[in-house]
Amino acid sequence: MVGNIEEIRAYIKVRTKLCNSVKQIFTELGEVYGSDKVSYETVHRWRQKFLTGTESVKDAAKSGRPVTVSGKRNVSKVKEIIESDGRYTVRDIAKAVGISLSRVHFILKRILKVRKISARWIPHILTDDQKKVRIQTAKRLLKMFPNFNQRQFANIVTGDETWVHYFEPVRKVGNKLWLTKHGRRPVVAKRTMSTKKVLYCIFFSCDGLAVQIPVPKGKSVTGRYYRCCTDVVLKKLKKYYQKRHPVSGFRHVRLLHDNAPSHTSELVKQFLKSEKVTVLPHPPYSPDLAPCDFFLFPKLKKFLSGRRYKSRQALGSAVSQCLRGIPKSAYREAFQKWIQRLKLYI
Repeated sequence: MVGNIEEIRAYIKVRTKLCNSVKQIFTELGEVYGSDKVSYETVHRWRQKFLTGTESVKDAAKSGRPVTVSGKRNVSKVKEIIESDGRYTVRDIAKAVGISLSRVHFILKRILKVRKISARWIPHILTDDQKKVRIQTAKRLLKMFPNFNQRQFANIVTGDETWVHYFEPVRKVGNKLWLTKHGRRPVVAKRTMSTKKVLYCIFFSCDGLAVQIPVPKGKSVTGRYYRCCTDVVLKKLKKYYQKRHPVSGFRHVRLLHDNAPSHTSELVKQFLKSEKVTVLPHPPYSPDLAPCDFFLFPKLKKFLSGRRYKSRQALGSAVSQCLRGIPKSAYREAFQKWIQRLKLYI
């Protein structure tokens, strides 16, 4: 393309020296190269340049950064930096290489095709046996629920406990790394929680929030708490279903929760059995397969992030506002994603 442009300019130069008019030169160029190859204004501009003494048919050098800033040398430097430490920011890389922020971003996204993602917290490194249990549990659940069906999922309820802080800081991005499309997400240790917090037991179904219970101050949801306070948690969930389904009530409800000691205590098992509640299997140390952990709690923490509450009552109102503000369609999507996640293990 550059060769053709310089060839056209050379023709304009020769015809200008032969005293041809702009119209003549433009017509001749149109016959040779086509009428859409060069405009009349371009022919006029270059003819004037040659008349005033210009000899070169090339463009004059432009000021500013050279177009080679995205060349192989700088690409190689950027790649070397992110491979040595993926936590460098765009600004750090630009300063180290000596190019603009936009060029660094262009090299990272368009040439190296990397992205920056946060490390994912995992609570436990699974053993081979535990990984096998995940696969077996996924197959078992998918045999029961091969696909999402709203009618079939109407009697499924899931729940868990989470600490809610009086002040939830805005999520940090300092643990983000630049990775290629197929790069593995890093992991990072969970932060230490502050003392100003309230423990909540939360259950939800496809129809939305079922139960939201703040645990009394100084208590935690242990096996002893469940044994002493079954009326608080499970009985409240029972009342919720009795109100919605006066005939069947709590019977034939399918409960999905993790294998925490408080959930698997003998008294809880006996209570659920007496109420004819089916407990769905859940593999150990698998928050990625718990709808509360991958859907509800992140939404709640995001809603509360950056806000500070002075009282337990104010915090409770904010929690309730968040949970009841989530549309029913989002709760249904959580169970759809649960099925999708199970399919990843078969």
